[in-house]
Amino acid sequence: MIHPIDRLGGTLVSRGPHRLRFFTDGWGDPSAIDAAGMPAGDPRPIAIEWISDTEDDGIGISVGIFESPVTTLPEHARHGAVTRILPKDGADRMVVLMAAWNEHDSRARFGIARRLAQQGIASLVLENPYYGIRRPSDHDGQPIRTVADFFQMGIGAVTEGRGLLATVREDGLTPGVAGYSMGGNIAALVSSTMPFPVATAPLAASYSPAPVYLDGALRGGIDWAALGGESSAHPRLRETLLRASVLDRPPPAHARHAVLVSARSDGYVPPEATEALHAHWPGSELRWVGAGHATLLWIHKGALAAAIEDSFIRLAPASVR
Repeated sequence: MIHPIDRLGGTLVSRGPHRLRFFTDGWGDPSAIDAAGMPAGDPRPIAIEWISDTEDDGIGISVGIFESPVTTLPEHARHGAVTRILPKDGADRMVVLMAAWNEHDSRARFGIARRLAQQGIASLVLENPYYGIRRPSDHDGQPIRTVADFFQMGIGAVTEGRGLLATVREDGLTPGVAGYSMGGNIAALVSSTMPFPVATAPLAASYSPAPVYLDGALRGGIDWAALGGESSAHPRLRETLLRASVLDRPPPAHARHAVLVSARSDGYVPPEATEALHAHWPGSELRWVGAGHATLLWIHKGALAAAIEDSFIRLAPASVR
């Protein structure tokens, strides 16, 4: 049964202002979609320029900028931003936290990162292409205007996440990747491409964007008219979104140490989409929480942080072999 808050959210997505719809400019450049292949091989570390350092209650907070390794991103998204959260006594583990859908404010991830810092785990909070300071400057509504934009954003986040994990490893720390909702899907995609062990915690995550945008509450936010009408666009959009599927990639060895979390009453991410990811990664752990999509993030940040910490613990015996 869908949680009532998720049901309300779906209603707001469907009936809210048109400026919040996505894909309002249609499919976009088809060559950009066709070229949006999943990165592979050894990622190169990303050179981060740290521009500010502060401390809050003993936790170090640094903001850095970098040039994205994705040269096809539009000008407004080519320079990335990342926030580093460090425990006061230092850390030997660091997780890259990926952004959820429409997350222009990273406070939810900062809340998780602070909990992790208390357990001696550092975090890198990435701002996605098209989000926050990387959104188009001429548009105050939904920055993902085309399906091509969506793929540019997603592949950009995967590529940058891979590079940040390589940076973490180069710095001598055990790397991990996690995220909530879309961030969890991207974290799983990132992990599936990594050639070295990575602690992994997909939280409220699907194996692909397709079930989330076509079978959950976000379906009401799609501008179907701009895509040519729902009846004709739906099968094409599903096929297109399924190009970004973890199920199409063989599980890396470290996937068996992953910890997944799913809400029993999730109205945005169909629980069976998380179950499919869990089944594809034999040995991974799936934890169920009695909550909806929104309340899992609002109320159960401790459980989400615990899953990330436990993914490092599960990985540890394998990473030293």
